[in-house]
Amino acid sequence: MKFSIVALILVVMLPFPVSAADGLIQIGSIPVVADASPALVKTLHALRQHIDADARDCIEAAEGMDATGNYKASIKKDVETPQLVSLEISGVMICDGVHSSSYRYGIAIDKKTGGRIDLSRIYDIVDRKDAHLFLRSDLVESVGSSYKQENANNASCLNNPDWKEGLANFPLTFLPESDGSLVLYYAVPDVSSACFPPLHLSRHDVAPFRNAVQADRYRLP
Repeated sequence: MKFSIVALILVVMLPFPVSAADGLIQIGSIPVVADASPALVKTLHALRQHIDADARDCIEAAEGMDATGNYKASIKKDVETPQLVSLEISGVMICDGVHSSSYRYGIAIDKKTGGRIDLSRIYDIVDRKDAHLFLRSDLVESVGSSYKQENANNASCLNNPDWKEGLANFPLTFLPESDGSLVLYYAVPDVSSACFPPLHLSRHDVAPFRNAVQADRYRLP
């Protein structure tokens, strides 16, 4: 039994081996999670493999254009409770030798089953359309305050007449923060990414949309 526990810890802590070609690929280690079940370890391993496969596809695409690509990604732990761990996954890449693109999103995982948790059942802040999540229209003003704060030194973002429309119409993922607020990750075209860093919805604004029973089930703030 002791051996199996140590093996699980090693799987979670150690980075995957990288081949020589792949000095062009940098992917951070999987975060350490307390009391990781075998199912959770399997899920984390699959997540890391998915990122690695995406990175290799990127490098191969660049090579096919006689260019040099690169790919950097990280997996960061956001909130952990006895029942749940939430992760922020982000990446920056060049797959054609010239143009940079990026992504950032959040996922929550049940520590016992290794399954994804639908946070919209706990925080009813989104509408679901075609398997994507979109901010509720009655929360655009609240998230707009965060948008203005994050872009206080970026006049081009604030002067864009369509930024409120973007808050409502770009798909997103979100994660709970330890203070009871939510962090929102928008999936936006690369040309707009500078204007849409992670945004926030305050605890006060979240409270009316929080399902206390479901939140207590996962011991979320």
